[in-house]
Amino acid sequence: MAEALDLGAALDTVVATLAAAFPTFKTVAAEDESRKTLEVPAIVVQMSELEPDPDKDSHTGQFPCLVRIEARIILGYRTPKVRRGVIKAAGALAAAVHNERLGVAWGAAVVLAVEPDDFAPQADQFDIWRVEWAHSADIGPSFFVDDGLTPTQVLSSWSPDIGPGHEDDYVVGAGDV
Repeated sequence: MAEALDLGAALDTVVATLAAAFPTFKTVAAEDESRKTLEVPAIVVQMSELEPDPDKDSHTGQFPCLVRIEARIILGYRTPKVRRGVIKAAGALAAAVHNERLGVAWGAAVVLAVEPDDFAPQADQFDIWRVEWAHSADIGPSFFVDDGLTPTQVLSSWSPDIGPGHEDDYVVGAGDV
């Protein structure tokens, strides 16, 4: 059975994948990581929503959803040609996540937005763009357990000659695997 998706570990993997893809950025971190200062250029990542996706129910007992992720590209306002730089970085980030799984066992990313963003009142010293994308995922444990032996043939019989004590009444079915 596939492991249930751990959202915390998934966020850590996304951050690590983006850090490897953008090595010139001084900070690539999840928004909830503790820090006293923000070294720029920076990419700050957060999971922003688990949007129910009832049209994709896999009927496994898991919660089908779109995991929405936002990443903010942050450059200091004193960066030469800061507006060009932040737009270029936002475009590069959107291209890097487009159709990628970012090291996590969920659906490929669909980019939803690439736009300017002022995420905090003290943001006047930064130029910030937000890139938002979503991955389809099934959250929680599955009903199905793949422990034990996988059958190699289909056996069939007719009622009432079924169950324990009637093993010899079964015949190999046409649907052998």
